[in-house]
Formats: sequence, C-alpha cells, structure tokens
Amino acid sequence: MNNLISSSKNRKIDLNLGFTLLELIIVIVILGILSVSVAPKIFSSNGFSEFGYRADVISKLRLIQLRAMQQGTDGCFTLTSSQLGKVSCEAPHDFVDQSEQRSTLVEISSEDTVSFSPTGTIFTFDSMGRPQPITDNEAIKITITGEQPLDILIEPEGYIHAI
Repeated sequence: MNNLISSSKNRKIDLNLGFTLLELIIVIVILGILSVSVAPKIFSSNGFSEFGYRADVISKLRLIQLRAMQQGTDGCFTLTSSQLGKVSCEAPHDFVDQSEQRSTLVEISSEDTVSFSPTGTIFTFDSMGRPQPITDNEAIKITITGEQPLDILIEPEGYIHAI
C-alpha cells in the first residue's frame, strides 16, 4: 500500500493540456474551406427550384392522367421552355384560357433560371392512362434544366416518375 502512495507522488503532472498552434491553424483552414463551399448553398435557393418544379410537373401530369382515365380525354398538352399547359388539339400552338387550365398549368417564374425541354412536345392520355401519340414504344422524357438537369419520364404504359 505504501508503494502505491509513494509511486503516485513521484509521477510528474503534465501541465501542457491544450492544442498546439499547428492544430489550431489546421482547424481554422478546414472551417474556412467549409464555409466558402457550404454557406452559399445554405443561404440561397439556387439548385432547389428545379426540384420544386419537378415535383409540380409530376403531380400535374398524374392529375391530367387521372382525369383522362375517368372522363375520357382531358385535351392535349404541350411543353414550352417556360410552361406545361393545355392546348387546343386542333391548334396545338395556342394555349387555352388559363382559367380553364388552372389546375394543370405549370409556369416557371421569371425569377428562376429554370427551363423545360424538349419544347413542342404535344401529348394526351388515353382512357388507360397511356400517353398518346407515342412512337415506337418509347417514353416521353421531360428535362428540367437549372443548376442541374432533372428528368421526368412518362413510360409507354403510363407510369410517370422522376429519374
């Protein structure tokens, strides 16, 4: 027992309990790199608006598809660089009155740097929910371009999803 007490008295107590200057500089450099790369993403909406438009387009396409399945056809729809909307099937370059297509219109705000493509795509859904006209059993692909491109696919069988 005496040996334990005497050995603890002979030990040196290390009073250097802290960080070295090198460790502090490394931490400050890492924090600086993180703040330069992450802070702009946190405090701006760049890159998020296309995700919102993608969700909106998918929900509107599914609504259009459901209406066509319940009521027959719901009309023709087209895609321009700034909107997805209902057009007259006889004159596909003329959008119908906005009050008539309020629930199915997706329009990009002038403040956002987002666009739709391919423009000029005209389609409708049949009573089974399949997109018409469709050629060679290929899917309709809608791209939303902004900070990064996001794609929506309307499969020939009618399945609408993001890829």
